[in-house]
Amino acid sequence: MKSTQNNSRPLVSIFMLFGFLTILITGLLSFGLRYNSLLSSVHTIFGLLFVGYGIFHLKNNFRTMANYVTQKHSKKWVWFSVLLIPLTVLAVVIGAPPFQTVINIGYALKDLRPIDRQYVETIYTHFDKQGQGLSIDIKAGPHYTGPGAVILGVTTTGTPQMAIWLEDTQGNYLDSLYVTKKASNSSYIQSLFSEEEVRRPEALPHWSFARGIQTHDGLMAPSKAHPVADAITGATPLSSFDVRTQMKLNHKEVVVKLEINRSFDYNEYYSKDAFPNDVIYSGSGNSAQPSLVYATDLNLSGDRYKFMKLIGRGHHSGKDGLLYDDLSGITTAKEMLNRVIIEVL
Repeated sequence: MKSTQNNSRPLVSIFMLFGFLTILITGLLSFGLRYNSLLSSVHTIFGLLFVGYGIFHLKNNFRTMANYVTQKHSKKWVWFSVLLIPLTVLAVVIGAPPFQTVINIGYALKDLRPIDRQYVETIYTHFDKQGQGLSIDIKAGPHYTGPGAVILGVTTTGTPQMAIWLEDTQGNYLDSLYVTKKASNSSYIQSLFSEEEVRRPEALPHWSFARGIQTHDGLMAPSKAHPVADAITGATPLSSFDVRTQMKLNHKEVVVKLEINRSFDYNEYYSKDAFPNDVIYSGSGNSAQPSLVYATDLNLSGDRYKFMKLIGRGHHSGKDGLLYDDLSGITTAKEMLNRVIIEVL
C-alpha cells in the first residue's frame, strides 16, 4: 500500500529555515552591538519558535533519527555529542580558549571590556531597601592610588574619595547610592597625634551641594556630627570593585552620577601653591587636581548596560557645587578610573 506523504514536512522545513535565518541575524547583531531590548526580544521569540519547529521536525523524522542513534558506527558520536554540552559550558565558565577569545571579540566590538573574572571586592549598600537592583562595576585605572599623606616620615598610599548618587532628568537630587567612609563623616587623618576634625569641602563638592545639607560649620560636606547613613558607606577599596545597591524610586528615567577625587595628586597646573590666596586649597596643603564627575542617563525599563562618561569637574576648593566642563590642566586624575559600567539587575 502506498504511504501518504506527510504534508506538514515542507511547511515545518520552511518555518525552520526562516526561523534559523532570523536567529542567525539577530545573534550576530547581538554579538557585535551593545544590548538592545528590541533586538533581544526578537531573538528570544524566534528562538522559542525555532524550538517548537524542531519538535515537529523530530516528530516527522523520529524513525530516521532513531536509526541514526542506534547504528553501531554512530554510537561513539552520540556519546561525544552528549559529553560536548557540559564540557562546553565548563569551558565558557572558566574562560578557556577559544571560547573566551570569542567572548572577548564580542566585548571589543561593543567597546565593552569584560568584568574581571579575578576576585574583586563587592560592596553592598541600601540593604535596608527593596527595589530595583543596580550593579556599578568600577575598574581602577593606573592612577587610582598614589602617594598620600606623610606620617612619621612614611609616605602612605593615597586612595580616592568617591560618591555615587541619583538625580532626575531635571537635575534634582534623588538619593545617594555609595559614599566612601572618610567622605561620609569627615574622618580624614591629619596626624596620629591630633584629634582635630579635618574638613575637606573640595573633595566631593558637586555631590555635597547636590544633597543640600549644610553642617554646623556652614560647609556642605558631611561632618562627624552630621554623617551620612551607614547603609550607603564603605571603606575605599584599594583596587577595582563592584557596588550592589537597591533603588526604590517612582522614576523610570534617572541620571547616575559619580564624583571622585584623590588628595596629593598634584601636577604642573594644580601644584601645591597653585592658588596662594585660596585658604582651602593652599591652606591645608592637601588639595590637588579637582574632583572629576562621571554620569550617564539610565532608563530603568529599557537599559541593561550603560557606560558612565566624564562630563566635568568640581570646584578646586569646593566653594560651590557647579559642574565645570573646562578640563584643561587635568592630567593623571583622568586615569583614576579605567571605566565604570552600570548594570540594571
